[in-house]
Amino acid sequence: MDLTNFLRTGVYLKLKVGLVEEEIYSVFKKEDLIEKCYFDRLNKEKVFSYFYNALEIRVIDSKINSLNFYLARYPVTLLNDNIIYSETSFELIIKYLDIANIKWYFDKQIYYSRELAIKTEGNVLINCVYDKGNYWLSKFQTFEQYLQVNYI
Repeated sequence: MDLTNFLRTGVYLKLKVGLVEEEIYSVFKKEDLIEKCYFDRLNKEKVFSYFYNALEIRVIDSKINSLNFYLARYPVTLLNDNIIYSETSFELIIKYLDIANIKWYFDKQIYYSRELAIKTEGNVLINCVYDKGNYWLSKFQTFEQYLQVNYI
């Protein structure tokens, strides 16, 4: 999964935040997607996710709400052949972004935790966690920022 273009545009395999759920099936066969993971037992079809390798596609109210790539699940690549693991340093990510000529800036501390983010020109957050001496890249994600959902 090469994410270079995703970091520039926020689009992965023609999928982007805001598209209707049916667009997922034009990119992936249903049998290639792991079963739906539901977040609200009372309204199963309101909030759920599909998983495909490192990719999570979250759907809320029949629209794609976020695209998340979890590096602990699977590594991804940048610039076609540079493998990114959860242990890859923040400095190396910045170097790759500069080499690929992708505009970026440090975003902010997330959720009052020890997590920082780089935001790219495609509105993709690259999240890094540092907690009690441990460091890891947690995910690359783009999402609808104004929507708040209480998960059960």
